[in-house]
Amino acid sequence: MQSNNSQPFLMVILVTVVLLCAGQFETGVKLLGMETKKVDPLGDIRMKERAKKVPLPGMILSEAARRGIIAKEKNELARHEADSSNIENTVTDTSSALAHFFYALNQVKKQKHKVRIAYFGDSMIEGDLITQDFRDCLQDRFGGSGVGYVPITSIVASFRTSIIHSFGGWTTYNLVNDVPGSHKLGISGYCFVPNTYTSIDTNSTSSTSWVKYATVYRKHVDKFYDIKLLYGKSDGENYVVINGKHYKLDEKNTVNQLVIKGDGKVRGINANFQCKTPMDIYGFSMESDSGVFVDNFSFRGNSGMPITKVPQQVYSGTNDCLGYDLIILEYGLNVVSPNVTDFSWYENGMGNAVKHIQQSFPGVSILLISVGDKSIRKDGSYQTDPSVPLLVSAQRRIAKENNLAFWSLYDAIGGSGSMVKWVEGDTVLANHDYAHFNYKGAHKVGKLLYAKLMGLYADYNKKEKHKKEGAGETAFGTVLNK
Repeated sequence: MQSNNSQPFLMVILVTVVLLCAGQFETGVKLLGMETKKVDPLGDIRMKERAKKVPLPGMILSEAARRGIIAKEKNELARHEADSSNIENTVTDTSSALAHFFYALNQVKKQKHKVRIAYFGDSMIEGDLITQDFRDCLQDRFGGSGVGYVPITSIVASFRTSIIHSFGGWTTYNLVNDVPGSHKLGISGYCFVPNTYTSIDTNSTSSTSWVKYATVYRKHVDKFYDIKLLYGKSDGENYVVINGKHYKLDEKNTVNQLVIKGDGKVRGINANFQCKTPMDIYGFSMESDSGVFVDNFSFRGNSGMPITKVPQQVYSGTNDCLGYDLIILEYGLNVVSPNVTDFSWYENGMGNAVKHIQQSFPGVSILLISVGDKSIRKDGSYQTDPSVPLLVSAQRRIAKENNLAFWSLYDAIGGSGSMVKWVEGDTVLANHDYAHFNYKGAHKVGKLLYAKLMGLYADYNKKEKHKKEGAGETAFGTVLNK
C-alpha cells in the first residue's frame, strides 16, 4: 500500500508556487468575475528589510546622511528667510536673536513662570491696539491673566477697550517736555507727580490726586490678581490708599514697587495719593502669578529716538521689578516723508536708541518692527509714500548692525499699495488717513505678529532638539569607538 505522508509536503509546495506566481501581478487577479486584492507573500520580509535602513533615534548616522540632513535644514531655513513677511533672524551664527525669549517661553510651559514683553511704539499702538490681540493670543497658549502695565494718566483712556481707566489731579512730564532735575521719566516716557499736603490725615481715604481702573468683560482681563504700583524715590511721608487701605511709600531706589497679592476676585482699583513731598509715580501693573504679559508703551508722535531721554537706571530698575524677556520696538510712522531720500541720520539716531535699550536690558531679546505702509495723494489717487521702502531698508540695517530680530510690517501687510487696499477694500482695515489701522486691522496685525513669532519659535525648538540629539549621537559614538 502506497504511503500518503508526502501529500501535505506537496500541497505546501504547490500553494507556495501559486502564491509566488500571483505575486507577480501588479493588481489583484480576476477570477469568475471577481477581483482579489494584490497578493504579496514576501511583503513582510521586504518591509523588515526597508525598516533596517531607517535610522533610529540614537543611531550614529554616516557622514553622507548627516550632510544630507544638514543640507535639508538649510534649504528649509533659506525658504523661510526668503519670505519677506517672516520675522528675520539677523544674527550671523547659528543662534537666534530671540533665543532668550524663546527659552523663557519654554520655561513657562514647564513650571509656574512669568514671561514679559515690553512693546514700545508710536500712535500705531495707542489704546492697546495690536498689543491687546497679541497679548490675547499669547495668553491663550501660554497662560496668564492681566493687562499688564498701565500708566497713571493716558490721552487715549477713553477709547482703550482692555481696561476702564479714569484719573484726576496730576502734574505730568513726558519725553517732549522739559523735565525738572528732581524728576525722572518712567519706562513709558512719562512720570506723574501727585499734589502735596502739609499734613497727612491717615483716617482719610480720599485725595486730590487719584486714579481708578476697572476690568472689562473680556477673557484674560476680566479680573485683577496681583497689583503692582511702580514709583520713584520717596523722601518724605508719602502714602497711597488703595481700595480704602493705606500703604506707605518709603523706598529709596530709582524705581520701586508696592506689590499687593490678589485672588482674582477684585474687579476695580481706586488709588488715592496722600504725599507730603513731591515724588514720581509711574503706573500700575495688573497680572496673575504666571503666564505671559505684554505691556503697551505707546507715545504719540515718537520717532523712537527720544526714548534715550529715559535714564538707563529707570529702565534697569523697572526691569528689576517686572523682569522683561522681550523688547519690541515699532516706530517709523513719524519719520517717513515724501521729500526724504536719505535716512542715514535716522540710522544713527535710532541705532543709539537701540544701544541705550540693550545696555538697560542686558541679555533681553529685542525685535525691531518696521513702519507699515503709508499712502499720500498724488495725481488724484493714493499711493505709497516713496520714502516708506527706503525707511524699511534703513530699519533692516539697524537690526542687522545690532543683532536684533527684524519684522517688516510693510511687507507683511502687502508692501507697496497695501494701505490703499486696507482702507478701500470690502473689509475696511485702516482709517482714512491712510496711515493707521482701525480696530479690525489692528486685530489682524496682532494675530499676524503672533503667528510669525510662533513660527520662529517652532524653528528654534526644532534646532534645539537637533542639537541635543546630535550631542547624544556624538557621545554614543565615542563609547562605541573605545
